[in-house]
Amino acid sequence: MTYIYDINTKSNYNNKNIAFKSGVKTAARLSEDLTSNLSKKQRLIAKIIDLKEGDSGLSHSRFAQATITNWIPKAVFSRSIADLSEVTFLEVFEGALFFYLPSLVGEYISRRKIFAKSLPKELKGEVSKPVSEILKSNKANAQRLLPAKAAIVLSCALIPAAEYALSFAKNLFTLKVFKQADFTSVANLDKNKSGEDKIKQQKVENSSKEHLKKAGLFSISALGLSILLGTAGQKSKAVSKACEYFLNPGAKIYAGLNKFGISNNKLEKFLNKYVNLDFARKSDGSLALGNGQLAVTVLSGVAGYFGAAKDRGKLDVQEVATRVPIIAAYTIFGSTLFDEQFKKILYQDRKHPEILKYNKQNGEYTVASLNDIPKIAKECVNGDESLLKGKIQELFKAKTKIAMVPFLFSLGVVGAALSLVSRIWTQYRYNKTIQQ
Repeated sequence: MTYIYDINTKSNYNNKNIAFKSGVKTAARLSEDLTSNLSKKQRLIAKIIDLKEGDSGLSHSRFAQATITNWIPKAVFSRSIADLSEVTFLEVFEGALFFYLPSLVGEYISRRKIFAKSLPKELKGEVSKPVSEILKSNKANAQRLLPAKAAIVLSCALIPAAEYALSFAKNLFTLKVFKQADFTSVANLDKNKSGEDKIKQQKVENSSKEHLKKAGLFSISALGLSILLGTAGQKSKAVSKACEYFLNPGAKIYAGLNKFGISNNKLEKFLNKYVNLDFARKSDGSLALGNGQLAVTVLSGVAGYFGAAKDRGKLDVQEVATRVPIIAAYTIFGSTLFDEQFKKILYQDRKHPEILKYNKQNGEYTVASLNDIPKIAKECVNGDESLLKGKIQELFKAKTKIAMVPFLFSLGVVGAALSLVSRIWTQYRYNKTIQQ
């Protein structure tokens, strides 16, 4: 399961008259003002940071980053060629699901080619706005925009469906390529085992095909419903109202709690962020995977992992239970929480105030982007050229710490350590089973 995913990389930053927008760069666009003041080693680190913090629309670079960082720890501790192949299969296709399908299906197909076409010209760009902003427009516009937006979201139901089905596809892949359906064979737990139960292999094959079929039918049904909603939904006030609940149920849940006197800013923020099926909006106004959509997709993947593991035996279920819930929770909440807490500690200790800021209005910590470092450094030294290079390097080192410590934690602790521990526990359980 993909567990390093920077869904909302924040590099918005304001310092006097310097305003920095959320990353829309690529590694090839690092400014000369920055790179000319860095060593070769620092330039390489800068490219890594820039790749990590690039705009979520940079699918190729982010796919490569996530696949490599997720795949390496598992590949290092793989137990057989079949096990290594399964890891590679899952990471490559999960990366594609997360980094390509949301933009491909949601933005380029559903929005641009289908549902936005039926909207008036002046509303075509409005459909990517958050539900809260759409509701602030006049009622007639909201009635047209909400069903179109809900239709786009519904058409992307194939993404969590595909994530659910992926584990069953992995079982089928291993069965067809390596002729293995028993987890003890795939994990190479029994070094002397030869051959497998043909009945069990047939059971795994039938189950995999059945679940793949169900996922396909679900996706087709959701697409059909989305087309109906997108074409006819704007004619009904009731449908438009229902779309409010569908797109952002968290806001409606909090509104209901308010009626009972429950009021909490953190709870409101949580519900609006994670109990929300709306897309995130990129800096260019196009659609990207939202936090709530990520949560739904990850939870679908968890269900698929357990279902596919159950087909292959108790030990597979136990290994999934050891590893996947932690990874899923970290994917949805942990990476963002750890990153924010790390920034909070630095901010409270008054570390790197030139590039690390706190926005009291939204409660978020923001960090200057790489290309803004020379501007800040120049301001800090009052234009003194003799001090400029040293200040740029000082700020760059601070930026490196802020960006890379959470990333290395994800790779080392959540990735490598968890992979190793889960494999050790599986071997231990197997040995105890044999002894008994």
